[in-house]
Amino acid sequence: MFLVSLLCTLLLAPPNGLEKYRVIVTNYRDGFSIISGDSIYYTTDGDAFTTRKHNFNLDLYRMDPVPSLENDNKTYLLSSGGGVVYKYNKEKDTITKLDNSYRFMSRFGEAKISVADTIFSFGGYGEFSYDDKLIAFKENFREWNVVPIEDPLPKPRSRSLIQYDSISKSIHVALGVYTYFSNGVEILGRHSDIIRFDPSNEWETTGSFETLLSTLDETDRSITEYKNFEYYKLPMLYSNWDIWTFDLAKLKAYHHFKADKSRLQQYTDILAYNRETARFLMASNMSTNQPRYHVVNEVDLLGLEYREYDLSLSEGLPGWAYVLIGASLFLLIPLFRTRTFVGLDQAILKEERKIQQQLSSEDFFILKRIVEAFPEYVEYPELQNSYEKDLSYESRIKKLRASIKEIDEVVQKTIGRKRSSIFEIEKGREDKRVKVIRIKDDSLKKTDFFGRLRRNSK
Repeated sequence: MFLVSLLCTLLLAPPNGLEKYRVIVTNYRDGFSIISGDSIYYTTDGDAFTTRKHNFNLDLYRMDPVPSLENDNKTYLLSSGGGVVYKYNKEKDTITKLDNSYRFMSRFGEAKISVADTIFSFGGYGEFSYDDKLIAFKENFREWNVVPIEDPLPKPRSRSLIQYDSISKSIHVALGVYTYFSNGVEILGRHSDIIRFDPSNEWETTGSFETLLSTLDETDRSITEYKNFEYYKLPMLYSNWDIWTFDLAKLKAYHHFKADKSRLQQYTDILAYNRETARFLMASNMSTNQPRYHVVNEVDLLGLEYREYDLSLSEGLPGWAYVLIGASLFLLIPLFRTRTFVGLDQAILKEERKIQQQLSSEDFFILKRIVEAFPEYVEYPELQNSYEKDLSYESRIKKLRASIKEIDEVVQKTIGRKRSSIFEIEKGREDKRVKVIRIKDDSLKKTDFFGRLRRNSK
């Protein structure tokens, strides 16, 4: 009885020592399968596993499932770097080599997706260069061929997102990285465009991530993966604290700002998705002898709320409009008169008389003292001395706050500075209890568009 119990425990224990790049993870029935060099592990919850030996005799190093939206009990497996193709039949539990090819080793980081019996692959890098070709593998032909896209081809890239639109039968590719040299140093750059390959073998730019790149950089600063999951409808960008999904066909980006960050930090790899149960398989410590697995519902991981961003290209004006605008600007250039001030303090001094007419004597004295002290700070207690001596300390503080607000509003209006305070207020360096104030070290630029026109008409 003890031996039976021990055997069951071993069969249900989580798999150990499965290196991330030497396993294939795919969905199966209502759970997930992890295929290693000699065994298949199956789980529905990430805690309990059943296992059995197999005789696939397959080198699994960096073999990746090709994402597909069709749930037809088969999964194509493609060697990292391109080339070798296998088919995993889940019902028959067989793996078959399909191609007569070899490991290309030139398309690492390619964007790949399968549609029916065809695998599409775009981009990737190898041998010191990035690829710009869309290639396809058809199961019946058992070989790769270049899709004859009209020149000029899109710019080369790697680590792109890819999506297939079954309605238009188009392939959409977005983002991606490339390298270039500047001053003898190799620099990593990022593409921001969204391109579409249509069935007529032409391509076009349909959208852009340009306005979102700085926001995505916040996600990119930590552990990051661009990923397409088998049977999952949208490509994903995730880190250990953030999740984005993208509908490249509809030109929409979705920020799942309510994503479960605690799970993302505990399990930094999202391995697979099961469409039947709407669950993800997550993992951590995949390169150690003690990997941990976790199954989570899609809603629990992504959260119920998201922000939507439009990725459409901004609509430009017709060509004739640009010609008309250019001609008009050329004719109006002599009418421009631009006046630039060295700083806010100089702008205030220039309009001093107008400002004085709008302020009380006490408030104007306070402003003069602050301007004269620039660029140094003035302590609040010094400014409070301009009020009546019989006022209490609390009354002087309240009155000074009101004065600073009034001065700020009057000066902004007079010098033409909109919705931006002229003051910089901090705590004192020597005594943190005492506030200090000074004019901001900003410059002010004013343009009088028809100044010369008015002067010439007199």
